Amino acid sequence: MYNNIKNQLMEIKGKNVTAIIDEGRSRKRIEQGVIKDVYDRIFTIEINGVITSFSYSDLICKTIVLQKV
Repeated sequence: MYNNIKNQLMEIKGKNVTAIIDEGRSRKRIEQGVIKDVYDRIFTIEINGVITSFSYSDLICKTIVLQKV
């Protein structure tokens, strides 16, 4: 399962994405960013000059949803 997610992220690495981030308590934040790196269990997104990491589990649990721009 993780290999499938990693392969999908590798396809959009370096490209612009819209990230919908669930911050809990019915709060969601929508940001534009770029997929910077993809590792074995995490990936990083640069949003407004800040690099933030997320795990593949965050994608599975829909804590973050990525959409290609």
